[in-house]
Amino acid sequence: MPYKNIEHSFLKAMSDKFAEKPESTATDFYVYGGIAQPGGKRKREFIAEAEKIVAARKSGTPAYNPDVGMPQGQRFLMPYMLNHTDIMVNHDDLHWINNAAMQQCWDDMKRGIILGLDDAHGLLEARLGKEVTPDTISHYMEVLNHALPGGAVIQEHMVETKPMLVNDSYAKIFTGDDDLADAVDRRFLLDINKEFAAGFEGEGPGGQADQLKEAIGKKIWQILWMPTVVGRMTDGGTMFRWVGMQVGMTMINAYKMCAGESATGEFAYYAKHAAVVMLSNFMPVKRARSQNECSGMPLGINADSVRSPALFPNDPIRNELESIAVAAMVYDQLWFGTYMSGGVGFTQYASATYTDNILEDFCYKGCEIGLDYADGEMASIKGDKLNMDILEKIIRAENDYCLTQYEAYPTVAESHFGGSVRACCAAAGVGSAVACATGLAQPTLSGWSLSMLGHYERIGRLGFYGYDLQDQCTACGSYSYQSDEGMPFEMRGVNYPNYAMNVGHQSAYAGLVAGAHCANKDAWVLSPLWKVAFSDRDLPFDRGYVTREYGLGANREFCKVAGERDLIVAGYYGREPGARV
Repeated sequence: MPYKNIEHSFLKAMSDKFAEKPESTATDFYVYGGIAQPGGKRKREFIAEAEKIVAARKSGTPAYNPDVGMPQGQRFLMPYMLNHTDIMVNHDDLHWINNAAMQQCWDDMKRGIILGLDDAHGLLEARLGKEVTPDTISHYMEVLNHALPGGAVIQEHMVETKPMLVNDSYAKIFTGDDDLADAVDRRFLLDINKEFAAGFEGEGPGGQADQLKEAIGKKIWQILWMPTVVGRMTDGGTMFRWVGMQVGMTMINAYKMCAGESATGEFAYYAKHAAVVMLSNFMPVKRARSQNECSGMPLGINADSVRSPALFPNDPIRNELESIAVAAMVYDQLWFGTYMSGGVGFTQYASATYTDNILEDFCYKGCEIGLDYADGEMASIKGDKLNMDILEKIIRAENDYCLTQYEAYPTVAESHFGGSVRACCAAAGVGSAVACATGLAQPTLSGWSLSMLGHYERIGRLGFYGYDLQDQCTACGSYSYQSDEGMPFEMRGVNYPNYAMNVGHQSAYAGLVAGAHCANKDAWVLSPLWKVAFSDRDLPFDRGYVTREYGLGANREFCKVAGERDLIVAGYYGREPGARV
């Protein structure tokens, strides 16, 4: 909903989804013909595929068969519209297994490692007497882009990887030093000035770039993207080990070293420990997952993974919604729905936050309400102005707006068919109001928790089982930095105690930290390094248009996938089944 627009942005989606008017209070059940209705298109496709699967099995073992499962289509099988797009999709196609774009979104996060070059350069110069110049750095990067995907660099008669199978693996460098950036080969440069050319309102162009360059300073960093297929065959913890091996061998080749000399161990230490920046942390044993898995990724890193601020710097809500879309898939659908819960998961708990423009409407309206209390000045309620009285006024106004939409438009409640989903979206709208008014992430938690309490008082419940407990206890830990109670909001994640079961909520948390920092005209949320790394437009998944990419994936129009096996499968690319060398 564009700012100051009184038209609800969800009305088009509701009108396109349902035969009834958005405000209608009557509907029908058991009259849609089951999966014969338009929304059952994928179900019918699944049945046809299952028949082929069973026919191909020597034992005839059954496959997908809705006759023995839960009958589908007793109610209207709704399509869904992706937020801030006009793309309508079938609900089955929002499961990550059925959506190539969603898979690539996570692939492009899991396989990234940031590595500093300064320590290695210091070792080369001080210990080995090697000269390091922009030319030698460029040469090193050329060798690395051969080695990183799996090319041989220090030994002949080596097995290598097929380039088109690892075509998404490459490395670039970035720095806050404009003179150095100008001196290196631009083929290897992730140019901060170019990727963050847009400025915040009132600051002119280049404001984001200036912030990032100041934070990064004169240091040289490289972002290394391992092949997608490596992430699928192994785990996230493999990534920094892959870097350690390939970077170490590249150093030996590029700087003409002896493979056995002691300095090579130092390069491995730098690459695996001293100079490496990973996407996420190792999880505790009880939920053990390695580094670069979704479980240990802080909310702030998720927020830094989207390019929306670089493209739309003066729209904190769009930034928030794009961060929410990533987190909904990575945290809610993938981590909670599959890693933790197991099985097919709970897609529609998560998809509610990035479809049908309902949450979008709540968040833009929240920003409008927040700005009204901030006298029209974004992120201005700070210091002495920030107190619980003003927060309560903002929170109550936005919470009333959100809950009223569920009551005034039954189709909105039907689209969000679950109390916990509605609780999440109302609280996220409230958090958006606080984010725009204050430009601070931590007070959005106060907004979230008071929204939950107000929602509970008004409706009598928030959701099923543990939701009431977890959402009502948010208030006591909103400002706690004790390790077992809380951390700065940007550093929390799915392993923070009270968030460890909140299905459908993690996405909204990730959005609030993104919106608050964008409202405050911050160029990044938690890590300037990851912010720059994810600005890379050579990544297959376009992180500036997350919901659009999801929609293309759902409609089977997303084609920028990596790591596919077609190149080595019989019958593809002119190869006959059973072909031999």
